[in-house]
Parts: sequence; C-alpha cells; structure tokens
Amino acid sequence: MKEARGIVMKTSKKKTILYTEGGDYLEIPTPKTPPMLGQVIEMDLPIHKASGQKFIKLASIAAVLLLVVGLGVFNIASNANTAVAAVVMDTNNSKELLVNRDAKVLKVVDLAHGTQASSSEVQLQGKDIYTSVNLIMASANSQGVFKQGKNLIMASVIPLDSRQSDIVNQVKLRDSMGQYMLANNISGALMVTKTDENTQKTAQSLGMSVNHYLVYKRLRDQGFMVNQSNSSYNDTSHMLAESSTTLNSLFPQESMTIMPHKGTNQEAPNSMGTPMTGEKMPSMSSPESGSVHNKSQDQNRSPMNGDNNQSPPNMMNSSPSSSNQTTPVQPHMGTAPSNSMPKLNSSGSAGSSGSHGMMH
Repeated sequence: MKEARGIVMKTSKKKTILYTEGGDYLEIPTPKTPPMLGQVIEMDLPIHKASGQKFIKLASIAAVLLLVVGLGVFNIASNANTAVAAVVMDTNNSKELLVNRDAKVLKVVDLAHGTQASSSEVQLQGKDIYTSVNLIMASANSQGVFKQGKNLIMASVIPLDSRQSDIVNQVKLRDSMGQYMLANNISGALMVTKTDENTQKTAQSLGMSVNHYLVYKRLRDQGFMVNQSNSSYNDTSHMLAESSTTLNSLFPQESMTIMPHKGTNQEAPNSMGTPMTGEKMPSMSSPESGSVHNKSQDQNRSPMNGDNNQSPPNMMNSSPSSSNQTTPVQPHMGTAPSNSMPKLNSSGSAGSSGSHGMMH
C-alpha cells in the first residue's frame, strides 16, 4: 500500500481530487465519510505494479518495431546502391559497368584511365544493363569505331555477390548486343562470357582487361605462342592474327560471328531461337533457317545436293544443327541455348570442348 496525503480540491459521490504534497493532482475514490473542500486527508492507495509493467512492455515493443522499420529502410537504401555484379565491355576501349540487384547501372568506369567515364556515360546511371551496353555501342558506332567485318566486341559478366550471381543474364546480354549489331549493320565477332573476381584481378596485374586476358589465357592453354613482351599482346585482334585463329574457334559456345546483309529487313530471334517481332521466320534450330554453321554440315555437302551456292548466314556459332540439309538463308540471329554454355572453372576460363567454328 502507498500512503497519499493532500488537500481536497474537489469532491463528489464517487471521486475526490487531492492536491498532494508533491504538487500533483490525485484522483481517488471518495471515502465512506465524504471530506470537505480544503480538508487535509490521508489515504492508503494500492500500488499498481501491473500498469507499470504493461507500460514498460509496450514501450519495449514500440522500440523494437522502430528498430526493425529503421533497419529495413536502411537495407533498402543501401542495397539499391550496392554493386552485386560488374560487366566489363571491350570495343575500342575497356569499360566496367557496376550494377545493383535490380540490374541497374550504378557507375561506369573507364578502365584505361581508372576514372569515372565521360559525362554521356554518367547518364547511364539508373538504366538497366542491357540498354546501357547498347547505348555504349551506339556511342562507339557514331564515332566511327566499328569497321566493316573487322570488329571484335567482347563482354564479361562478373558476379560480386555469390548470393546474387544471376543478376545479369549472360544469354540475354548476348542477344541484346547481337540484335544491335544486326540492326546497325555491324559485322564482326561477338563474345559474352562469365568469369570471376579472381580472374579479373589476375588480368589487372598483367595490365589487361579481363576480356583480353581470357583470350590470352585460352591461346596459351591451347598451345599457341603469345609473346608478352610484344606491345600488341594486350590487343585481341593482334593476338588472334599472330596465332592464325579466331574468337569463334577459341570460344565456340560463348562467341558468334555476325554478318548483317545490307538492304534487307533484319529480324533477330531471342534467346529461345524464335523471331521477336515482324514477319514469321524459321527457328534457329530448323533446317530452313541456315543460321547455324558447323564443320559436319560442310562435310555432308556435295555438288549433287545443290548446296554449293548457298548465301552465308548472318550470325553463326558452333551449336550443332538439327539437319544436314540446308536451304537458302534468311538473315536472322541464331544463338546457342543458354543451357549449352560451359561453366567457368576457378581460373575464370570457359571449357573449350566442342567443335571449332571459323569466323567468316
């Protein structure tokens, strides 16, 4: 019990208000003998422990909820600005695009100088990686970088977070870049591969972009002699020319040759091998498409079957064809199915199994 002493300030049949010695107003049940106004009375009051504990419990719950909400908002904000993958792209120079978990570009770095890219490339921030890569290609194309039939365009996807390793879809990226090349009559070899941070660090220690390093390493692994002291060893075109080989031969699953036919209405299939828009076209796996080229087809052709004068396909890789017979070609993009891509080992290089298709 707690003793309360105070002056009666107001009273009624049910409630009496006291002004206590501590300067507080206290409402109490009116005693059996009603007090008079101004009278000083003393009363024993019960201590309400339950109320105090309930208040503490509610305050604790409110604090926990506030903490959870605060952490949630912080995580959302921080994840939006955290890079979970990088795409290193080589056209006439090397650029690295850092992307968040939504596949949006956070930053573009010019690897040749190790600095933020140009103001036009800064504007890529917030755009999805597939659009951004095509905009970089468009900028290079407007500057006259791409030459007829002698272009090498390479990109590597590098996961930075093992829990979100598939943020950038390798096949979708390759399809998007290939479609841009077709639409803009850019001929050449296109390679999109996947590697890791350790491989990128090894490349940087040699002063190479990760794409150049993957080509260099594959050449060495297959027995080609590449002279590191030569100033051109960091140039993929020179390395391939000196080794008398092609990008398609080294990376049959990750690369393809694109040969647009000018003056025709180009249509490119998506990664599933079907036309995305426009008039109906045959699938890339059908004998009529003529988009897939490999050595077995060449060996099965003879002057008797009338295939000697076939027009060349516009995009080729080393995926096996479903038939040994061919018919006149319609220009479109053929890509290897996504499940046919080899996994990269810990060294960051892809498997080299499969037939070698030559670049035309």
